[in-house]
Amino acid sequence: MCLFFHFFQKNWLIFNNNTYLCTPVIKVTDYFTNTIIMSENLDPIQQEENILPTEPAAAPEVAEPIAETESAEDTIEKKIYASRSEILERMAEIAGIANESVKGELNYLKLLYYKMRQQETDAEMQAFIDGNGDPAQYESKPDELEPRLKDLLNIQKEARAAMVKARDEEFANNLAQKREVLAKMEVIASNAEEVGQKYNEFQELQKQFKEIGAVDQQEVAGLWKRYAQLTEQFYDALKINKELRDYDFRKNLEAKLQICEEAEKLTQASDVVDAFRKLQEMHEQWRIIGPVAPSVREEIWNRFKAASTEINKRHQVHFEQLKAQEHANEVGKTAICEKVEAIDLSQITSVKGWDDATKVILAFQEEWRKLGFASKRVNTQLFERFRQSCDNFFNQKAEFFKSVRGEQSDNLQKKIALCERAEELSTSTDWRKTTDQLIALQNEWKTIGPAPRKYSQQIWERFKSACDAFFKAKEEAVGGERATERANFERKQEIILALTNLKDDVENATAKGVRDLMNQWAEIGHVPFREKDKLQAKYKELIDFFYEKLDMKGQRRRLDNFKERVSSIKDSNSLQRKLERLMNDLKTYENNLGFLNAKSKNGNGLVALMQSKMDELKKEIAELKKRIEDGE
Repeated sequence: MCLFFHFFQKNWLIFNNNTYLCTPVIKVTDYFTNTIIMSENLDPIQQEENILPTEPAAAPEVAEPIAETESAEDTIEKKIYASRSEILERMAEIAGIANESVKGELNYLKLLYYKMRQQETDAEMQAFIDGNGDPAQYESKPDELEPRLKDLLNIQKEARAAMVKARDEEFANNLAQKREVLAKMEVIASNAEEVGQKYNEFQELQKQFKEIGAVDQQEVAGLWKRYAQLTEQFYDALKINKELRDYDFRKNLEAKLQICEEAEKLTQASDVVDAFRKLQEMHEQWRIIGPVAPSVREEIWNRFKAASTEINKRHQVHFEQLKAQEHANEVGKTAICEKVEAIDLSQITSVKGWDDATKVILAFQEEWRKLGFASKRVNTQLFERFRQSCDNFFNQKAEFFKSVRGEQSDNLQKKIALCERAEELSTSTDWRKTTDQLIALQNEWKTIGPAPRKYSQQIWERFKSACDAFFKAKEEAVGGERATERANFERKQEIILALTNLKDDVENATAKGVRDLMNQWAEIGHVPFREKDKLQAKYKELIDFFYEKLDMKGQRRRLDNFKERVSSIKDSNSLQRKLERLMNDLKTYENNLGFLNAKSKNGNGLVALMQSKMDELKKEIAELKKRIEDGE
């Protein structure tokens, strides 16, 4: 059986059929960095062959993922199960397998089991409450499947314990074999007279030492240190052909120079995680390669160590930045959860309110998607928290729309009745009474809630068309009076022009000619209110000029004063009637303004036009009131 381990802190990854792939190169001081720490207490020869630290660090209690890779639990297939029994069936299939992938899946299945159990219990309690039960008296039924769950988890626990036991036994066996090989190497290296005859045997022992599988991490440094010492002792004592020794040195130097060059290239690599992984492989290759000439041993080792230090430093900085980004993402996601939870759903009582709130929720979801992973410690909990808040929102929204459908149908019938009444009044010519009736209908329309969206615009257009038909007819009828005022204005303009011409030729002007123009002026009716004062001021200026130049004072002036008093009484009554008419028009505009909104295709333009007319009416009404108060 092939057993997989994910204890990267201890650097043993796989053992299969007594074959181990070990990377006892690093001392883990931080589970995010896995920084290689070089020993500075060994001499150059020992440093060359002993890259491990003298005291391997213990692994942290919880293994964290490196860089952006996912743990075994993150990579399992999140299958959907219909029942807790299906979950237990899957757990029974894999409970006896001891590897990290199965461990992650079992943790996921256990979490899913209890979550499903909680949902069932909640449903039972809700049914109990719906049946008029007292929540305080509710007692959940015992979980008849939980004993089976615990049995399966115990099976997994036992399997993992057996796995660890087998691993420890294998480590102990390998340690004994390596020590036995080292003892044989020591015998050969210590006998200087026989080292020449034992060359091949010594090389075979070296090969055996390297082929023996992994041992406990605490033994690795000492074994390799002893191996290097015996190897150096053997070669130093070896009386063989110098050319052969130099050849081995040159060959080893070339191999180690190539490793140095590759390591130096990795210091500039963009993928710092991949560079760090490759560095581990290089250190393994470096250890396997034999020694180089004593004159270059320290130089070549320092070169490789410098490149290793730079790669380790970049690797550490990368994971510090990753941790900082994960923290920022955690803060951002927590803030989003708090904002969603702060929305008071009880205050949303309209369709528009729910639509606006939905836009807000969707915006939060989009913001969530843009944020990366938070730290593994809280990422899953934050997602569950956010999803639960969103689910709660959309569930309550669905309940609201379900409840308003019946109410909207009733509102539709009420609005249809108002449309029919407005259509009956649309042809009336009783402007005052019908205006009041339509305003009352419009006010009643406002009190009715929304109709189904399918018919909302259609029924509104029908009601608005009936109202518009009446007010358009009224506007056309009242508009004739305004046309007369405009014609009077033009006639008085002609009289002012004639008086102006007489003023320019005052030598030929006569009092009779001026009085004729004054009589014509008096016979002309009202002009537009906004033009009256300006026109009257110009007229008075010209008449005062002629009174002074043509001596038209005295008796004629008294007669004119009498006519003005009579005209003033007449004008006062006319002003009062006009004020009443303007007040009615303003009231009509104010009531219709509420209906010219976004529901109308030209709502914005009509509202602007209506508001402009209302401003003109208010100004004209204010001026009329002042004139009436002043006794004009």
